[in-house]
Amino acid sequence: MARFRFRLEAALGLAERRLEDKQRILAQEIQKLANLQKARGEKEQAWLLALEGQKEACKTSIQDLPLWQVFTQKQLDILRQLEKQVLEQEKVVDAKRKELLEAHQEAEKLRRLKAKQKAIFDLMEQRREQAVLDEAGQIIVGRRSKV
Repeated sequence: MARFRFRLEAALGLAERRLEDKQRILAQEIQKLANLQKARGEKEQAWLLALEGQKEACKTSIQDLPLWQVFTQKQLDILRQLEKQVLEQEKVVDAKRKELLEAHQEAEKLRRLKAKQKAIFDLMEQRREQAVLDEAGQIIVGRRSKV
């Protein structure tokens, strides 16, 4: 009995490896995004605390107000920078998701092609076996009729 051989098995293997790589890369980029979002949240809290400190300085020690204003502005600048980084990282994650989708579609296309070719091969193999059995049956009937 003949064995099924998918001619594009190497391409399927490469597509599956590419898919795994894209999944790994996307996971790394999502982790980077989560880290940036966490840092942004922490910096936002620091900025809010600095604003509170600035308000308290207005009430209690006006001489410390310029220091609080500088500190608050620095926290705000860092927060804005982190927000830009988060936006950029979100774009990167979206791009990596699209790449993953494309890799998935390519691998799935090759898997479907393999399944389709395997089904055709199995059907042809069944027909070939049936033809052999039919021929054997005719030979047996022919021998019996001669006897």
